[in-house]
Amino acid sequence: MSLPKPYYQDDAVTIYHGDCREIAPGLAVDVVVTDPPYGIAYSSGWSRETRSHAEKIVGDASTEMRDWAVMKFADKPCAFFATPKCRLLMEPRALLVWDKGEAAGMGDLSIPWKPNWEVIWVGGGGWVGTRTSSVLRGSSMVTTSAMGRSHPHEKPVWLLAALIAKAPEGIVLDPFMGSGTTLRAAKDLGRKAIGIEIEEKYCEIAARRMRQEVLRL
Repeated sequence: MSLPKPYYQDDAVTIYHGDCREIAPGLAVDVVVTDPPYGIAYSSGWSRETRSHAEKIVGDASTEMRDWAVMKFADKPCAFFATPKCRLLMEPRALLVWDKGEAAGMGDLSIPWKPNWEVIWVGGGGWVGTRTSSVLRGSSMVTTSAMGRSHPHEKPVWLLAALIAKAPEGIVLDPFMGSGTTLRAAKDLGRKAIGIEIEEKYCEIAARRMRQEVLRL
């Protein structure tokens, strides 16, 4: 199948604007690392544009988008950010926990525990590197812009780099690219990566991030 013209491209990274279900089947990739819509109808109470109105994630009304990606890429080395609220269609080989630290987390204020952690499902084979803890500890702070977070679910670069560093060689795909953190981490590690994003405003943010010099991780 023919692919659309890239929204952005350099020697390491290619960005496509569109629906991943239409674009991904025409791509040759080796590893998938992504933070898909969870299917929880999440609505952020903060917007970087107005700092007031809520922002929603496209495709988050159900698990349809996430489930499509899981079934499409289950045979490849893959890492999916997830929520225990929505059951996965496959049995992951490993379950990682991202511990954000004591300063993070709000959730239900009527109970004395806060949700300062997230889960990551890992599937496929070929993962490499030193055997380390399945609990990844580090801040959730991001610095995409002067105002901080550019996407309601934006993850820090160090976290995506920790996953990609243990991935086998080859091209990394993020079919739900958001503001481009997976691509930024891959590029900083000297890896080639492809991102797909359905909302153009995030494609532009990601493209700006890719134009920055490679950072030392």
